[in-house]
Amino acid sequence: MRLRNSAENYGLVSKLLHWSIASTIIGLIALGWYMVDLSYFDRWYNQSLSLHKSFGMLVLGLALALFAWKRYSPSPPPLGSLPRWQRVSAHLMHIALMIAMIVIPLSGYLISTSAGQPVAFFGMFEIPPPAPNNKGMRDLAIAIHYYSAYGVAGLVVGHAGAAIKHELIDRDGSLARMIWR
Repeated sequence: MRLRNSAENYGLVSKLLHWSIASTIIGLIALGWYMVDLSYFDRWYNQSLSLHKSFGMLVLGLALALFAWKRYSPSPPPLGSLPRWQRVSAHLMHIALMIAMIVIPLSGYLISTSAGQPVAFFGMFEIPPPAPNNKGMRDLAIAIHYYSAYGVAGLVVGHAGAAIKHELIDRDGSLARMIWR
């Protein structure tokens, strides 16, 4: 398997980044929904919050790596057999997902650091806050994080649904370009 993307398929690095980011985002959505029902005094509250922050920063780092990789090894073009509306829809979906991979972790980081405290990354090091206490920033970041997280959940379902449709119904090879072969 090639490391770089070709004109027909995604390479190993793109596949590793895609599936690492996708599985982490799905896990973060599940963890986020679990966390909203925890009270501050629940024994899992601090541990799940710490994991959520660390994995969120991991998604941000992987997304930045993906963007850099896409500049070095551009994605293959959509299949020519797809109708124009599907190519445009797929392009818009990818743009929305890429924006979400930046906006959601950044808004979470701003929430976490709004009191002037750093974010611990899996206990290995700390990411410092960008500014001292900022209550206004926190309120805006909470709203962005909340609505963007629900929005990305819908995008993930739509993206996965389209991939499955192309594989099982259209049988056009769209999904095969991103799976392990």
